[in-house]
Amino acid sequence: MTATVLDIVSEIRSHYPLIWDIATAVVTLVGVFVFIFFLELRGGGDLRRYRTRNFLTDSFYALLYQAGIHNRFLQVPVLAAVALVMPSWHLNLIGDLPPPLQFVVFWLVADALSYWLHRWQHNNNFLWSFHSVHHSQTHVTFATTYRQHIVEPLISGVLLYVPLMLLGAPNWFFAPVIALQVLFEAVKHSDLKWRYGRLYPIIVSPVFHGIHHASERVQHDSNYGAILAVWDYLFGTMSTGDRPATYGAPGIEGRDTVLGTCLAPFRQLKRWLTQDPIPSVQPARMSEPRP
Repeated sequence: MTATVLDIVSEIRSHYPLIWDIATAVVTLVGVFVFIFFLELRGGGDLRRYRTRNFLTDSFYALLYQAGIHNRFLQVPVLAAVALVMPSWHLNLIGDLPPPLQFVVFWLVADALSYWLHRWQHNNNFLWSFHSVHHSQTHVTFATTYRQHIVEPLISGVLLYVPLMLLGAPNWFFAPVIALQVLFEAVKHSDLKWRYGRLYPIIVSPVFHGIHHASERVQHDSNYGAILAVWDYLFGTMSTGDRPATYGAPGIEGRDTVLGTCLAPFRQLKRWLTQDPIPSVQPARMSEPRP
């Protein structure tokens, strides 16, 4: 009986890889949901967020990315095209370092690049039009991690992948770094009151990132760190305080549905292009609303 089940699993994995990836993603997401739900239940989190349409929308995005559907049909072809344009981009900048040190440098560079890219997404109207989909969620959950417009990973993937390839690190470094970031993303988007004590300015906590999702621009234009909060501390973009009372950047359309979140960036771009010239976005310390 066991052998038969294993044979069926092997058959599906070999001949139907997409179905296998979707099934694996569902199991993984359910496992993460149970883990986070249990922590929130013990910590007094607002569990009503899981009964909203917004959570269903985030769950769709979670499956899209966790199952590798977006990666298979969009991300990989784009990165492959970039690789054809830049055939000799391996500068081997850290290739002579011992492997453990290579990995540490690779991870630190990846996290620093994520900080600066995230900050740029808030200070460039074109990038913000797509990134704002992530901030359209008014009931933030662990699944909000995946609420990204399908265009955003294509842009961020190139902007992150190319510099990291220049380091000359082995390709397998990407897997553990991505896995670590996915874990941190799930925890920091949860409704936990964790601040990590004295580590608040060093490691991104749920409270730290919760401030980033506040509806007030002066707050959501801060705390950009992915895993390390130290970048915000060093470059003056760190906010402190309690979790905000409300989430979701104002003025964003299509918050509830998949179709609405897909169309919202293009509507924003059209509005900016046809009504007023796109102005320069003000620094994070300025709290004027975006047009």
